[in-house]
Amino acid sequence: MVDIENWMKELTGKLTDEFGPRLLFLGLQGSYGRGEANEDSDIDVVTVLDRVELADLDAYRAIVSAMPEGEKACGFLCGAAELKSWPKYDLLGVARDTRDVYGSLAELLPPLDRNDLADAVAVGASGLYHAAVHTYLYGTKEKRPQFLANAHKSIFFVLRAQHELRTGENVRAKKDLLTRLSGDERKILELGLTKQGAGEPLETAFARLLRWSASAIAEAEDAKIP
Repeated sequence: MVDIENWMKELTGKLTDEFGPRLLFLGLQGSYGRGEANEDSDIDVVTVLDRVELADLDAYRAIVSAMPEGEKACGFLCGAAELKSWPKYDLLGVARDTRDVYGSLAELLPPLDRNDLADAVAVGASGLYHAAVHTYLYGTKEKRPQFLANAHKSIFFVLRAQHELRTGENVRAKKDLLTRLSGDERKILELGLTKQGAGEPLETAFARLLRWSASAIAEAEDAKIP
């Protein structure tokens, strides 16, 4: 598995050599950022430059591709102005899941408040609700297990935002969040962590996902401050 601390240190050096003071921020998110990585995990890097032009993307791509196991790299890159103007509900996920490596992400973000957090929950949950309904109605039965497996990544981020909306606590790791949940929420996250839902009827899993996502949409709307 990648020694992520040394990997990020090497990447920081190469990017500062290439971009100098134009490199405003470098961070790590995803499973490596949360300490949950395994041999197959992607390396999710967050990069902010003063501005981004196509030549910058070419230079960045060349640097990352040349890194050890650079094929595992993915993530988010933008310019400072774009970051300031980015939809705030989406920035909530970036902010909560990113560990600073170079620079400070918080200093580059616009102010984020409770309503932005509620929007993050509502947008995420409504997307899952719509996708679940669409898959159940129009997808073949053979596609349903793969949909549920793919949905769990998005579900975690919505559950984490939902927990923060309720309690004010940002829980980074999935296993830590699991201990704070109960009912449908705990079962959904537990299945995503253990991958042991194969014996459960698909109808049960879909019913649970619809029940939870619908309640999350309503809860987020009620939590907004007028």
